[in-house]
Amino acid sequence: MSPSTTGAPRIPSADPQIAAGKNHDIAIVGAGILGPALAYGLAKSGRSVLLLDRDLSEPDRIVGELLQPGGCLALQRLGIDDALDGIDAVPCEGYQVFWGDQSVPIPYPEESKTMRWSDGTTDARKQEGRSFHHGAFVQSLRRKACAVEGISLVEATVNELLEDEEGTIIGVKATPRSSNSTENEQGTAATDPEPLEFKASLTIVADGCMSKFRRALLPAHVTPITRSHFVGLVLEDADLPSPHHGHVILGKRDLASSPSPSSEKTTADDSEEEAPSLGPVLVYQLATHETRMLVDIRGSKLPPQRQLASFLREHVTPVLPLSIVPSFEKALEKSQSGDKAYRLRSMPNSYLPPYPQGRDAKGAFLAGDSLNMRHPLTGGGMTVAFNDAVLLTQLLGGGEAVGDVQGDERGPVDLEQWHQVTERLEEWHWKRKNVASCINVLSMALYSLFGADDENLEVLKTGCFKYFELGGDCIQGPVSLLSALRPSPALLFYHFFRVAFYSIYCLFTSPLASRSPGHKPPVWQYPELTLRSFKVFWTACLVFLPVLWGEVQM
Repeated sequence: MSPSTTGAPRIPSADPQIAAGKNHDIAIVGAGILGPALAYGLAKSGRSVLLLDRDLSEPDRIVGELLQPGGCLALQRLGIDDALDGIDAVPCEGYQVFWGDQSVPIPYPEESKTMRWSDGTTDARKQEGRSFHHGAFVQSLRRKACAVEGISLVEATVNELLEDEEGTIIGVKATPRSSNSTENEQGTAATDPEPLEFKASLTIVADGCMSKFRRALLPAHVTPITRSHFVGLVLEDADLPSPHHGHVILGKRDLASSPSPSSEKTTADDSEEEAPSLGPVLVYQLATHETRMLVDIRGSKLPPQRQLASFLREHVTPVLPLSIVPSFEKALEKSQSGDKAYRLRSMPNSYLPPYPQGRDAKGAFLAGDSLNMRHPLTGGGMTVAFNDAVLLTQLLGGGEAVGDVQGDERGPVDLEQWHQVTERLEEWHWKRKNVASCINVLSMALYSLFGADDENLEVLKTGCFKYFELGGDCIQGPVSLLSALRPSPALLFYHFFRVAFYSIYCLFTSPLASRSPGHKPPVWQYPELTLRSFKVFWTACLVFLPVLWGEVQM
């Protein structure tokens, strides 16, 4: 068993033949994070739902393991926050940011929103997230969906989207998973099951970041952009400096040093392929004895697998808090033991801005990571997904209340009338922006700062850390955005450019920017720093505004 899994049993599949013989209101492709929660909400509201996934065993992934308080509240609204029970989930009370030998705590803010956990404890103001094994949480969500009348959960690989004569998508063709037996009742070798056609009035494709149907439902120019990769390890019994907190560990660079000419200019060969370099390191608990470490490595490609452990030992060890180093070294040793359960695993970190659904294809639309991705630095992906589940339950549900989610006051939409569905999808596109766009822009902007790879971004990273050190609203404001407790693009704009101007102020007042270590920059350096401040502000605009424009232009 992998240290990233818990051995949760496979979820039993409904009979594919029976499911294929029914006409469903809605078919959902993908039973990962979004699929089961959305199926639960839609079925509870009165829709009949077909939920398909190629593998109902416990998934083994290295992300989707930390749920922000805003995501917990979305689950609570749907009435399935108890899916977090019984999986050894760890409370997350905020973050601790480490930068060299300095650190700053960033606790979640107290809010008037009440968080109710299934053990009956209630704190009217304290906000918490949860971290856990991804696979255990997915299996818990699937069990919640299976228990609802009106949901057929089928283990099958979706091969294609079915279309009628007019090109409207009317369901999917999928191949059920073959049985474990190798012989049938006649004693001859068993054959693979034949593909079946599953019909539905509406198809929702939520098959994840590697979606096989994205190209069929999105214009060709809408494609993910990959800036880095995460390499994941599991640390055993790690001695964390701040238990029950996410740890963000940043590298440090000398602000006073000017880039050499060779660093500003690259050869043609260098520009074609960026050399791998270290970005931020994330550390958070998965369970009582397991801790996840995610190492961000910038560049289009990772170091070769045989060199990956050496790269991590050389670049990550110097930036880690000392208490974490022993468990990190043990995890590296196990990764080189040949045991596949402890191998170093990686995944691309991609950005995909949301594209309005219902305009280019009829009968189906994308949701979840197949539609919209952001850098996982801020752990906001699942929060966006569960917020979408709440909104889509309201807009496309059968009209009955689900938990605290009320049906749309206009009544249930007729799923056979595509123009009516399109209106609701357009409404969903704009309603989701308050949460989704805020989290998307914040994640990409913070990654640009925390993964600083030039001198101007390094100034902004320094200013950001010192901004957090001010405390008060300089912490409460940003973390209320990150946690999705008070999502507001306007508030994000305000704090980001406050950080930019404070970074410029630090240029003139901080010893870090001085050529005389330990002293503030002398007056004769001010003309040079003034010019540099314009470059820093321009860099801040280049970091923030294009991503913001990508979120709101459609």
